[in-house]
Amino acid sequence: MTLARRFAAALSVLAVAALAACTSAAPESRASRAASVDVPATAVGERMSWVLEQLEAEDDATPGTWARVLHEDFQKQVSAEQVAELLNRQIRPAAPFTVTAYQGTDTQALATVAGSLGDPFDLTLSIDADDRITGMIFGPVATPWEPSTSLDQVEERLRALPGDVSALVVSGDDEMLEIDSARPAPLASVFKLYVLLAVADAVASGDLSWDEVLVLGDADRSLPSGELQDEPTGTEVTVREAASAMIRISDNTATDLLIGRLGRERVEAAVARSGHADPAVLVPFVSTKELFTLGWGDPALREEWAAADVAGKRALLDRIDAAPLAVDGAAVVAPTWQDGFDWFASAADVAGVHRALQQTGDAEVLGILSENPGQGLDVSTWPYVAFKGGSSRGVVTGSWFVRDDDGEAVVVLMMSSADAAAVTGATRDFFHLAEDALRLAH
Repeated sequence: MTLARRFAAALSVLAVAALAACTSAAPESRASRAASVDVPATAVGERMSWVLEQLEAEDDATPGTWARVLHEDFQKQVSAEQVAELLNRQIRPAAPFTVTAYQGTDTQALATVAGSLGDPFDLTLSIDADDRITGMIFGPVATPWEPSTSLDQVEERLRALPGDVSALVVSGDDEMLEIDSARPAPLASVFKLYVLLAVADAVASGDLSWDEVLVLGDADRSLPSGELQDEPTGTEVTVREAASAMIRISDNTATDLLIGRLGRERVEAAVARSGHADPAVLVPFVSTKELFTLGWGDPALREEWAAADVAGKRALLDRIDAAPLAVDGAAVVAPTWQDGFDWFASAADVAGVHRALQQTGDAEVLGILSENPGQGLDVSTWPYVAFKGGSSRGVVTGSWFVRDDDGEAVVVLMMSSADAAAVTGATRDFFHLAEDALRLAH
């Protein structure tokens, strides 16, 4: 029996666990696998690398090792003992492994992996805010993506995705594709573009410097994605470093440090300046820690928030800011964007903030935006690629501003659903369609 078929047979229980669940690797280690593609330093990318390291380790992984990283709901379906036994016996013999393809957001990823024997396989992974595995599926490699041949086909395939989908593709001044591009939708981490614009405006006015040092306090820590939340109290980062981490690896704690330094009113001003059609929907502008607290924390806070006017909401946020985060990542399970707990803008609004960022002309801003071009994109087609994506429970978003000698284009795709599993399952197609749209817009 081929390796992929053994996975499909022996690990089918893991697929059940992934559906029933809540429905750090060093660079040297990653390099040792001679991966043909890089696994990014996102939260789920680091967990993907960790899983592969366990599969390649000299000794079998123990049930205790897996119990520490598997979500409790996962383990209700498949125990850590079963996972360790199956992976040690069915997969580890095929080590070493090479990652040949990777697509993902901050919390969900799909990697195609080749072993030293048998057929390649797909490893689908999803994690919670504490980096614990909520879904893990090993299976045969998915049918290769058939690239779209026209933007009309891209539109047709986008409309077939689950939930609510918005899209906007603009080449120069020409609108090439549009699906509900004026409809407000949850942004997930794409909201960080507004924070970067506020940073740029503060630097331009002389109120902030890229070299100014920010200091991490106990009350500043948010949940992942990111790395800064794990650093010791008193850790210093410059504004430049925090802004880079905010965009490159979507670091939530770095984002909140910037919002705290700027003041939320300055970010709100940047939202309005960017041309957001309804800037009031982002007033007051919340930090990631505040959103975790309101969305998944004490229900009494949500009731207070719902009853408060803007001044009352600002006062509530000040109270949340003053104390360390009291929300466990295990609580971040069900989608809450339907209740208003996310950052909202339309695809057209996102295109507007991308253009506003480009118009700053600040080399630091343009460089930060291009540090992570997004997974799977052929950057040789577009020499300059500014990217920001995002994901949360039931939400996946992607936005690109690209430029070459012949012009520029903007692509914004947004998908959201109360069915978080459906969004996770459609993420691969979502990013393939983004690639197709960029290629066809050229």
